[in-house]
Amino acid sequence: MVNSKGQESAPFELLIAVIIMGFVIFAGMQAMRQLWLQKCFGTTDAKLEELKTLVETSVSQKSPRTINFRLSGCFNEGDETIEITDRDEPGVCADYCGSPKPLCSLLEYSNDGTSSFTMIKCLEIPPDTFFPSQKYSGGSCSPRDKSVLIDLEDDMPQGDYLFVNETLATDTFPTICAYRKEL
Repeated sequence: MVNSKGQESAPFELLIAVIIMGFVIFAGMQAMRQLWLQKCFGTTDAKLEELKTLVETSVSQKSPRTINFRLSGCFNEGDETIEITDRDEPGVCADYCGSPKPLCSLLEYSNDGTSSFTMIKCLEIPPDTFFPSQKYSGGSCSPRDKSVLIDLEDDMPQGDYLFVNETLATDTFPTICAYRKEL
């Protein structure tokens, strides 16, 4: 009779322990997901910074530049959009470029998937920089084997790129040919 109360409360104590353990596991999984997301954001940010630097260098120098542009792989590639946009809002330019320029170029990344977010970086390039596509290249970008011209002001799919500054001495704005290797 002395142990009957202990035996009666044991199932209740076990139930409480299981509920607490469930909450601990749930909280741990949420913390691991947040840590994973932060790692993915950091990797995406680093790759965008690398692309930003490469585009700026391509505009300022004549030597060709290559990049293996692949993002973190954490998110669905179909949900990701990368493009260069020109903005004529001094407030937006001040927010991202540090000064209220009347016109600025921005490298914009957006993810419209389950982890919806946007990253924007200021490009220190002339806003009139021309990134011709295959359709509108004219004579400024020469064809390259197994490569296609990508208009960075449209959408930039991930892949291996070659950036070539094809600005002529008579041009009033830089022309950057962005070739993406076809698979």
